[in-house]
Amino acid sequence: MRRALKILGIVCGSTIGVLLGAVAAGYALLQSDFLRHEAQSRVGAAIGRETTIGGTQIDWGWTTHVRLSDVRIANASWSKQPYMLEARMIDFQLRLAPLLTGAFEFPEITLDRPKIVLERAKDGRGNWSFGESPGLATAAEIAAPDERDEAPIIDKFVVTRGKLTYLDHQKDLALNGDLRLGAGEAEARDRTEFQADGTLEGKPIKVAFTGGSVALLQDTSKPYPLKLVIDYGQTAIDIDGHVDDPFQLAGVDLQMKLKGPDLSEIFPILGVPAPSTPPYSLKGHLTHKGDAWQLQNMTGIVGDSDLSGDVKIDYGPKRPMLTADLTSKVLDFDDLGPLIGIPPATEGNESASAQQEKIAKQLEAQGELFPDLQLKTEKLRVMDMDVTLKAKKVIAENYLPVQSLDGHVSIDNGRAVLDPFKMGLANGVVQGSMILDAKADRPRVEADLALSNLDLKTFFKGSPYVDTTDGKIHARVKLKGNGKSLADVMGTGEGDIRLGMKGGAISWLLVELAGLDIGQALILYVTDDERVPIRCGAGRIALDKGVATLDRFIVDTTDSVLYFRGDANLKSQAINIEIEADAKDFSLLDIDAPIELRGKIRKPEISIGKGVPIPLIEPGDAVDVSCSSLLSSVTGDAQD
Repeated sequence: MRRALKILGIVCGSTIGVLLGAVAAGYALLQSDFLRHEAQSRVGAAIGRETTIGGTQIDWGWTTHVRLSDVRIANASWSKQPYMLEARMIDFQLRLAPLLTGAFEFPEITLDRPKIVLERAKDGRGNWSFGESPGLATAAEIAAPDERDEAPIIDKFVVTRGKLTYLDHQKDLALNGDLRLGAGEAEARDRTEFQADGTLEGKPIKVAFTGGSVALLQDTSKPYPLKLVIDYGQTAIDIDGHVDDPFQLAGVDLQMKLKGPDLSEIFPILGVPAPSTPPYSLKGHLTHKGDAWQLQNMTGIVGDSDLSGDVKIDYGPKRPMLTADLTSKVLDFDDLGPLIGIPPATEGNESASAQQEKIAKQLEAQGELFPDLQLKTEKLRVMDMDVTLKAKKVIAENYLPVQSLDGHVSIDNGRAVLDPFKMGLANGVVQGSMILDAKADRPRVEADLALSNLDLKTFFKGSPYVDTTDGKIHARVKLKGNGKSLADVMGTGEGDIRLGMKGGAISWLLVELAGLDIGQALILYVTDDERVPIRCGAGRIALDKGVATLDRFIVDTTDSVLYFRGDANLKSQAINIEIEADAKDFSLLDIDAPIELRGKIRKPEISIGKGVPIPLIEPGDAVDVSCSSLLSSVTGDAQD
């Protein structure tokens, strides 16, 4: 948030810069012989910049009236812009008596058609620092007000047809706008206005600032009102409220609204490395204390999920620290997909940005499951974080029945650790830790998860098999990989996944179809499905250099023994898996050939493998698998 209010600093900086120029000119005139060329040389020598003044006029008195015409102050030597300040006329009145006490009182300052250029070089130097003149820089630092009541007293400040340009070469920001300062009895006129447009990192940006008058800056009896609106591409930031002391940023009482297609796009504006999200709309109460900004009572929508909580950023440490405590009453699980580069669902009324819809279409057209979208993990090194997210209820697709989510993320110099992590899945629990180490240019990812008591039937929700499927699944997942995208990480993956199951039941139709028992399948299609008890099941998926191989993957039912063999290449995202069934009962019509799944993981082709392609009599001579041995060899848990 601090960076957003730098726009306010730009406006105030331009005003103060003009003011300092006017005071310097007045001071030089008071010390000179009042000749125009003497004023030029003295002002130029004072600020270390070539200065030209077309004409001067001074009316002496206890309140001295000075008019300077056609004023030009050269820019810093490193700038490509010739002038820092151009003004057709600078007209001001200065009370001389307060100068004896070090105070500046201006009954009136008027600038006609000023052109102000504020610029920051790539090395951080600002053209307003007057580093070429250490004396003036020191004097300006001493004279700069630390508190609101120390500001120069300006009874009336008018800027007509002002132009302000702000260039920041560090952030690739260029703004050109109109600056207006009105004065008068009508409150609507007595205010500061700045409107500009330009580009930031190649995207269009518009800025509109409205604040109180310059005179109000010194009035401690009233809060200073301000309104700032920034439109950056499709991202909109709206800040409205007041500040008790704009110099010390004390008593900040602002309402902030954020809206856009992807929360990560606020980084160039606010400097906050937010994650990628679906379209969002958030609002909250913005406050400031010490070095910290806080967005309190934040509420809103991210994608199709509600989100609320508090976010605090402390700029005191060497690396800023972001702390957030977030909750969601109802979380749409696919809204988390953009965190790892996967676009959210785009069908129906699901919320997704135009860019996310484009990525989703590309993945579908290419048959890809893991997008090769470069994640900007280098932003994690900008700011440390401590974030918690609790979702009381989660909505997800039937094939991934997530029910709740509770996670804590800590980020230290680019190393993000998700621990503890707990997710309610299929009436069971997934818990453990995950690490994303982005200290290096090629991030490293690790996961260590335990899955317990997952209810098998919940994975068949919405299908005709849900009432005839049962059982509890246990698993352990240990994976690691590296890369700049999810596709990279999966394509370099190492580790294994071990699954085990004892007891339960599966749809008879599924078992018979797996073995292509045509007679049984046809009968079951026109009659009620039946339950086939599962004696046990277990398997290991070994991941080596992005190739996931099925190792001793067996499901033993009272009807058949199912063998799963093959592999999936996560780099090419291709699958080559074979399912073979050995029947334990007699069947008149059985095809002695396995089922094959080949092609892209996202949409594999299912066909009959090599074997006898015609139905034969199946004697059903398969025997029960030793569940104790199977579970012990795969999961390490021997069971009777």
